[in-house]
Amino acid sequence: MGTRSSPRRRGAHTATLAGTAAQLVVGCTFLALAATAGLVFVHRPWPNRLDLWGYAVLPADTGAHWAHDLVTVGSLTALIVGAVAVFLVGMLRDRVRAVACAIAPAVAVLIVQDLAKPLVGRHLGITGAASYPSGTVAAAAALMTAATLVVPPLVRPLVAAAGAAVTVGVCAAVIVLRWHFPTDALGGVAVGVGAVLTVDALFHAPWALAGAVSAHRSDARVRPSGRPRLA
Repeated sequence: MGTRSSPRRRGAHTATLAGTAAQLVVGCTFLALAATAGLVFVHRPWPNRLDLWGYAVLPADTGAHWAHDLVTVGSLTALIVGAVAVFLVGMLRDRVRAVACAIAPAVAVLIVQDLAKPLVGRHLGITGAASYPSGTVAAAAALMTAATLVVPPLVRPLVAAAGAAVTVGVCAAVIVLRWHFPTDALGGVAVGVGAVLTVDALFHAPWALAGAVSAHRSDARVRPSGRPRLA
């Protein structure tokens, strides 16, 4: 008589220590890159060569309808709606990830608005608004990253590709509208992606650690005791 196949495991308990640690490292690396660039812009806030190149490739067009449409992806309304959608989709597979990915985009925006922009103090012109990093891009990148994490692994590459395309489009939009320098947009990508990966990894760390400890104990119980000593 055949045995019934076990259902596919889901949830936070499937998190591995190696995978969680790797995700945490990648997330913190993105945040560190954004912070390092911010330190540079504290002392050199003016447009650099990359900014000038980006402005040349994407000429100013403050009336571009496509750009105004794309930046709504990083608006407060989209942030709220996207967080709710991410939470509902995530609840089908991993409740811990659902909560983490629902709040992480808001964390990314708070990092930009309440921490990075006041500390860096980079502005568009003399009287312009604080620009580094872009909160619009950070919100969009965070939502796209969160959506990638909560969907089933089978469709994750497709969602990741679509999310990357949307994020690039939002970056182009804020540059064309002259809301931000190109490096501001890149900083927003780093904060958005880094915040989601870091928050999700931290939420899963307890389960990953517990799984590693449990696996170690199981190995210790089944490990052979070795050859008996001869009299």
